[in-house]
Amino acid sequence: MFVIPVTTDRRLLLLRHDAGTHAYWTYPTMLRGTMRTDTGTIARRLVRQHLGIETDRTHLLGILEPTRGRPRSAIYTANLTQAATDILGTRAAETGRRPAMQALVVTAATLAALDVRPHEITALLCAGGDPAQFALTLPDLASGAEAPTTP
Repeated sequence: MFVIPVTTDRRLLLLRHDAGTHAYWTYPTMLRGTMRTDTGTIARRLVRQHLGIETDRTHLLGILEPTRGRPRSAIYTANLTQAATDILGTRAAETGRRPAMQALVVTAATLAALDVRPHEITALLCAGGDPAQFALTLPDLASGAEAPTTP
């Protein structure tokens, strides 16, 4: 399960990981089997857990097929109700430390240049000019609409 949080000011919220001199980013994720409920509910709980807020809308973008390092995974977007600075500022005040999340304003070119994992989600979002806006306009598979296939 992966969630792509998009703020009201059209920023993507990503988790930053530092591996020595290299930094890479990931979307909030939850391992399979951690909850026995529908994936939409899990997506909303992920937003609550990582960001401390509720989302007004989530929708299913697609399914990533399993790889050696990852089980079959759903991809959701979360349309957030606050700006990135408000969300991250509140999280920092609550925890008393710098949040692990970073808010990025990216074009398709800059998103493709960053090491954002899994790469299949980046490829999907780079099909539109503005990845954050594009994520919110993709069809919701849960409603039965056609969605783009994930690489």
